[in-house]
Amino acid sequence: MNVFDIIPSDFFNCLAGNSNNRVYADCLELIHNQYDKEISYRLERSYLRDVLAAFLLENHLDLSDEENTTTAGNDEANFVLRKFISVGWLEEDQDDSTFEKYIVMTDNGIALAEFLHKLKRPATPEFSSYILNIYNRFNSKEYANKQELYNFILKPTFSDAKALSSDLKKLSTSIKKIIEKMNHEGSLESLTENIISYCDGDFIKEYSRLVHQQNIHIYRNFITRKLDEMKQPEYFNLLCTELSAEEKAHKVLISNMEAEERVYEMIDSTKKFLHDDYNKIMDDIKLKINTYIHIAIARERMLRNKGLDIRGVVEQTLRILISSENSSEKEELGKLFNIQKYEYVDQSSVMYPHKSQQILHNTESEYFELSKEEIERQKYILEQESHNPYSKDQMKKYMDALFMQNEIIDNSQFNYSNKEDILKSLAAVSYAKENGYFIETDGTYIESENYITKHWRARKNDK
Repeated sequence: MNVFDIIPSDFFNCLAGNSNNRVYADCLELIHNQYDKEISYRLERSYLRDVLAAFLLENHLDLSDEENTTTAGNDEANFVLRKFISVGWLEEDQDDSTFEKYIVMTDNGIALAEFLHKLKRPATPEFSSYILNIYNRFNSKEYANKQELYNFILKPTFSDAKALSSDLKKLSTSIKKIIEKMNHEGSLESLTENIISYCDGDFIKEYSRLVHQQNIHIYRNFITRKLDEMKQPEYFNLLCTELSAEEKAHKVLISNMEAEERVYEMIDSTKKFLHDDYNKIMDDIKLKINTYIHIAIARERMLRNKGLDIRGVVEQTLRILISSENSSEKEELGKLFNIQKYEYVDQSSVMYPHKSQQILHNTESEYFELSKEEIERQKYILEQESHNPYSKDQMKKYMDALFMQNEIIDNSQFNYSNKEDILKSLAAVSYAKENGYFIETDGTYIESENYITKHWRARKNDK
């Protein structure tokens, strides 16, 4: 069966070869979003008409179509609804009791709207969830009680394995595209943006959960045992029976041999992916990630030295060193150039002498002599700027004065009335070891009017 045997012949006309294809795509998305708030894909025609009219007016959209001769908002909205009904995206229904007209979104229209949404805003796959879902199914009561083994266990397990395979292949392809783009970066700014997009990629967060040592390695053996268990007669016969009943419900009759072949294929393909194809895909992704990192390093060095190597200094130097046969000449060049064993050639691996800078002209500066009063004034200003009331020396004097009054200082007796008192207390604790005294705390706090600080006691260090 061909897809065009199912959908109308003009199903894609609004999106292909039409000057209003952007407007129609936005309108279809808008209509689909309205149904998200409802319990079914059925809404009043008048409501959808008003929503479309407001959207067209707010965005100043004009349907310049040969069939459309209307200019008013509601008329253009009605034209869009008729257009979508004619191509098979929508259907019109009428309530027999109220005679109210309703718009129903067809299955093909829903599939098209969801497809356009995925193209516009691709969903971020959670790779590790696929494996975890398979693991949870085999630990479920349905599997233990052998209930709906095909619909609840084997079929969704097979679908998750295929979905994980597809998402990993997309991931591998996206890395390849970033690598291809990297080779054409012409400036450090664009190269940095490329690296940032790489770091913000989905695989940075999800890839580490899927490597051989982590997510799948934990659950793979258990899942494999359960898949082998499903080949046993007691499970296998139930799977074939449920598969035949499922196909019969969709008016498709299959023989017992066909059911057995399909069940075997689903089990074996899932096992093959988990043990063989998965490792191959992950190895390919790791190879591309390493390739990307190497290309990024090489590209950065090339761009960094692009301006310094305009005259081909590095290339000329390498040619001389390679082609030179005179040992004395090599020794002489070795004093000027330092070739190290680097994977890439850059400025740090090839160094050449620089000319000393010459003084081109004299520089002069005007100055004037300060009076004694001005000198004293400047000294005072500098002393005030350099004075730190919470320095190590100041805190030693502060604590020594307190130790003259008591052998043990308890900060609960301090007057924490302002910010300076709090800062002195904190600075004293910070310099305690250096100033020769010991601090001990009991885990309680002291609360004043505006501040809260930890309770501590200080005593001189006898050592």
